[in-house]
Amino acid sequence: MDLSRAEDDPRPPYVQAAEVLRDEIADGHLKETDKLPSARTLQERYGLASSTVQNALRLLKTQGLVYTVQGRGTFVRQDARQRAKEIRQSPSPLWYASSPSGVPESPEGGEATTSELLAKLLDQVHLMNGQLGELRNRLEETEARVEQLEQQRGH
Repeated sequence: MDLSRAEDDPRPPYVQAAEVLRDEIADGHLKETDKLPSARTLQERYGLASSTVQNALRLLKTQGLVYTVQGRGTFVRQDARQRAKEIRQSPSPLWYASSPSGVPESPEGGEATTSELLAKLLDQVHLMNGQLGELRNRLEETEARVEQLEQQRGH
């Protein structure tokens, strides 16, 4: 993996780091169900702060590409490769900022165009779909745990 951050790249470092990992998933270098390197390994590899790496992983989670198992690590989701390709081909980045006036701005400055706003909305819908998938997985895990506990108790 290569995190070559261009000096003129206006995106926050965590977005750039998430993009590198997302590209690794899209290209098949990180395969479905693979465990991602630890946060500490990612910090050392890219020379990033812990919070930057955590934010990058959080972005990948909200995009529905990875999930975390407490105490075990972060893993690539089953359908992540196709999703990562879709995100990569998206016409709009996920990092548009809002100005103090509340009117979204484009990365080049100035007010965002209608197509940029629609693309941002589409990105947000994709993020929410990823979050919904994460909630579904957590619900399934919880239901399985409850069932296992009930079986152990003899119900």
